[in-house]
Amino acid sequence: MSTLKIARRYAKAILSTAVEGKIADEVAKDMEYFGRTGESSKDLRAMLRSPIIDVGVKKQVVRDVFASNLNPLTLDFLMLILDKGRGHLWREIVMEYRAMLDDVKNIERVRVTSAVDLAEPERTQLEKTLALRLNKTVIATYDVDPTILGGAVVRVGDEVLDGSLRHQLGVLKEKLANA
Repeated sequence: MSTLKIARRYAKAILSTAVEGKIADEVAKDMEYFGRTGESSKDLRAMLRSPIIDVGVKKQVVRDVFASNLNPLTLDFLMLILDKGRGHLWREIVMEYRAMLDDVKNIERVRVTSAVDLAEPERTQLEKTLALRLNKTVIATYDVDPTILGGAVVRVGDEVLDGSLRHQLGVLKEKLANA
């Protein structure tokens, strides 16, 4: 079974329990905190991946480091994935949990790349337009890339909406070359 499928199963399990207990957002914060800590700590990542380190030792380290900052459900979940030998999948589980929670809350995360930094009114209008088109609440992340010359490139999941001037000039060039 692929790691993504396994991560989805675990993420789905904790999400359903968290939703039932009405603590899904709190667990999301815990998962993000654990994820940020994992990303910033080479030692934690190495320990979670290591097949040599005893599960009891891993669990004790996770308890010592995280117990005071996590909801008991999240901590119990981390103990479960360590018991099942899935500690190395922490990154995928955290990402899947966030994606599944977004689905439950009807949220779409988008990445907007523009040639210049967009002002707040432009950002607000873009988010409103995307929310209407997608029929979801939109949370946008903004990047600046002067090489696109003008306009914007919007990534919505796997879909790319390329409204950049660079793209439009490329299309025009291709049409002129084929005419």
